[in-house]
Amino acid sequence: MSSVAAPRPVLVTRPAGRGGTLRTQLEQRGIEVVHQPLIRLVPALGAELDAALRHLADGTYSLLVVTSRTAAEALVGAVVPSRTAIIAVGEGTAEELRAAGHPVAHVAAGSGAALVEEMPPAEDGAIVLFPASAAASRTVPEGLRSKGYRVHEVTAYRPLPVEPPAAVAVGLATGAYGALALTSPMIARRAAALGIHESTPIVTIGGPTSAAVREAGLAVGLQAPEPTDSALALAVQQVLEAADAAP
Repeated sequence: MSSVAAPRPVLVTRPAGRGGTLRTQLEQRGIEVVHQPLIRLVPALGAELDAALRHLADGTYSLLVVTSRTAAEALVGAVVPSRTAIIAVGEGTAEELRAAGHPVAHVAAGSGAALVEEMPPAEDGAIVLFPASAAASRTVPEGLRSKGYRVHEVTAYRPLPVEPPAAVAVGLATGAYGALALTSPMIARRAAALGIHESTPIVTIGGPTSAAVREAGLAVGLQAPEPTDSALALAVQQVLEAADAAP
């Protein structure tokens, strides 16, 4: 594996407990990393989720659609009948579900739009349980409804903003980082609100994150070719090498 000497560190903004693999991938490429979460993920415990999990165990749902690792974590200990097919977005989510003992029937490409595109039209009476972030995009529930599914949405967790240390916020606004790695639309919006210096290339993990960057009036330096940590790390390396080669 080739390495690149970055004159400025790369800022990784994943929540606590989520940035380790990406950090390792970058450091193996000789890239200095600063990991500072910009959001934290809080489980949404309560009657609504409890009721949905009871209905899940009772066999109410034809499908269980899970689009993030954090939503998969909310299903640890849940009872999923064999007749309820589990659909995951991305291998990372599928791995989390399998680790919780839930067999995955289908792994969609790494976006909600891809999941909707891959799903067949609903058979009569098909009901979907969709546990997700309180800030989740409307792409999946609305897309599935357009295909005839009855979708029960339930909040599995809530993302809350994290105030970074002053040194990180100032560094982001003044160009102290060689690149900014963004892994979700909400994190992208949070970073944009803090202010990103125009000299800092933004590298994204996928289409939804890129869209959020552009909606904030910023440019995407490079989008990873697939929504995985290894692809994102490679994209960051390519951005740094391009900047190093520039006159």
